[in-house]
Amino acid sequence: MKKLINSFAVLLLVAAVFTSCHETKIPDPFPSAEIEGCYVVNYGSFGKGGASISKFDYNTDKITNGFYKSKNGSELLSNIQYVYSYNDSIFMMGNTTDQIITVNPFFEQSLNGVTADVAKPRYCVAEGDYLYVSCLGENPDWSEMADTYIAKYKISTRTVEEKIALPGGPEGLEIANGKLYAALNYKDSVAVINLSTEAVSYIKTPAVTSYFVKDKNNNLYVTLISTYSDPSTETGIGYINTSTDKLDKTYKLAGVSSGYGSMIKADASFSKIYVVTSAYDANWNLTGAVNTFDVTNKKFEDDAFVKDISGISGVAVNPKNSDVYVFASQSTTGVGVMKIYSLSGDFIKDVEVGASPNGAIFLD
Repeated sequence: MKKLINSFAVLLLVAAVFTSCHETKIPDPFPSAEIEGCYVVNYGSFGKGGASISKFDYNTDKITNGFYKSKNGSELLSNIQYVYSYNDSIFMMGNTTDQIITVNPFFEQSLNGVTADVAKPRYCVAEGDYLYVSCLGENPDWSEMADTYIAKYKISTRTVEEKIALPGGPEGLEIANGKLYAALNYKDSVAVINLSTEAVSYIKTPAVTSYFVKDKNNNLYVTLISTYSDPSTETGIGYINTSTDKLDKTYKLAGVSSGYGSMIKADASFSKIYVVTSAYDANWNLTGAVNTFDVTNKKFEDDAFVKDISGISGVAVNPKNSDVYVFASQSTTGVGVMKIYSLSGDFIKDVEVGASPNGAIFLD
């Protein structure tokens, strides 16, 4: 009997090995060959539509405008404020109609957007099964912004589980060391929310803030801006130590853009940070530049990376080749442009995109 059992065990082992050697490999549902590219977010005209996604295949130099429509058969019904990639889902923050739109990496939408408890969404960031969305609320007063909040959105159930009150107009968000950091556009502070307890504390800043980039040590750089409602001469970027939650250092730069979009981006190695500056001339024409912060030497380079960009509206950095993409638009309804530069600042080409481009995400 013992010999028979041993023989049977050997047969089982052989069968298991044979089966494992012939397992069918599950194909990747989103293959890089089809997904890889730069996806430009075109905001459109507020309340009048025109939002779109443009796909730029930087390997073939091919631009596909109206990419979302080509995948879904219809235009976007909201102006797209921000697009965020997380765990094989793409989340789009829509304005008028206010909603969270979820698509797959092909930008195919299978479910309606979520509108409940999401009023004037601005930006988002995710951890675990939660997406945290900065919201300006139903009726913002555009002064102290007392009714603004963070929507805690559970991804698996597609519901806002909670609204975390956060006065001051939260804009850009970032997560580090179990804490949610919110740049406040109407208060000279960065808010810090402990994600375990939801206790809120503040880091005092010399100006209102807008957006972050996170370095490889989970510390943050934040843009310091001057706005009509809260003017300041202390514009530039600030460095936040997320272990101590202190603003350790500020680096001055005149005219950091107060526009809404991709105003600060880092390269893939986090050796350079690109910051948009802009100003209106006497005829209300917006002109700007992109400035480079050297992370190693902790200073802005003397000369702008690029300058005299009419209608500048954002910047992005290609993680594959370090090309810098600068977005510009002369109107909210006409064609926008993505200007491409090499790492050294040499102009490569202009690419026509949709109306009011404000940033991009890269998928691979």
